[in-house]
Amino acid sequence: MPCSHTPYQIKTKPSKYADFMQAYKIKTPKYKFYLERGGDTEDPIILLVMGLGAQSLVWSNVFCKRLIDNGFQVIRFDNRDIGKSSKLKHKNPLNQVYKARRKKLKLLAKFKLGLPLTLDDQSIPYTLYDMSEDINQLLNALHIERCHVLGMSMGGMIAQILAAHYPHRIDKLGLLATSNNKPLLPPPKWDALRALTQPIPEDKDPQQIINNHLHLQRTIGSPDFFDENLALSRTKLLYKRRFYPKGVSRQLLAILATGSLTKIDKLIKQPTLIVHGACDRLLPPAHGHSLAKTIAHANFKLIPGLGHDIPYPLARYLADLFSEHFYTSDSDVA
Repeated sequence: MPCSHTPYQIKTKPSKYADFMQAYKIKTPKYKFYLERGGDTEDPIILLVMGLGAQSLVWSNVFCKRLIDNGFQVIRFDNRDIGKSSKLKHKNPLNQVYKARRKKLKLLAKFKLGLPLTLDDQSIPYTLYDMSEDINQLLNALHIERCHVLGMSMGGMIAQILAAHYPHRIDKLGLLATSNNKPLLPPPKWDALRALTQPIPEDKDPQQIINNHLHLQRTIGSPDFFDENLALSRTKLLYKRRFYPKGVSRQLLAILATGSLTKIDKLIKQPTLIVHGACDRLLPPAHGHSLAKTIAHANFKLIPGLGHDIPYPLARYLADLFSEHFYTSDSDVA
């Protein structure tokens, strides 16, 4: 039903993707967002923030249901420029970069060295700071005063900014397979970088697009837990739900334009659990270690066999790790 409070408008209905969640369409002053929420309304809330180019459903039903069974409300949502949330009208900023290897390497080199991008490099439509403000607006719309936040990959970068800028709203922080993008950290493995930045087929053939995404999942995912049939089924679902490559390139530029978050990390006071895969080829384990060294009240856990994903065999285990963290008292963490 529509919400009477302005400037936000909310419509809800049962989710078509999970029978234990409600779907929300939320209109904020700037954008529209698709969101799903499940669990007992009296339970504490975990807000899930997904990564680069990934729709909210990448937080799998198995993972979300486990968090709910562990006594939490769960919210997963599509970031701006992805899934069923608002798409920007800005030109595709990295379209030519994907095609021009020299330009791509120049941007990545500046990023790794900690040099800021300028408008001479690319026109920057938004940064991760803007994406963190999207979440603040969603919390306002839902009348949520406080919650826990769990972010993965780019979502973890956004979560760091959110925790630092809105300490009164974020109780505890969970970070999975992410980074503070400190200069000179190990870069992605070359095969992972190539898979991530492979251009869209010029004929936009659906099968080739699906095959490319499967190749990306094989390359960056957990090597001992990759399930071809499960990955294919999910990829087809996500492609049918909403395929929008322009949003992916804008989100990538947002990461590059934001740069290092080490100063942000020094502002984070919330108890933080950092979980990283020993087999992460996109963000090698040194990225997780860097976070653990910079955030004051952080615990770090390295998971053998885990890549840059949430594989089905480890989904409940990972949900349990973060559930324990979010339930632990502050005195136990300090």
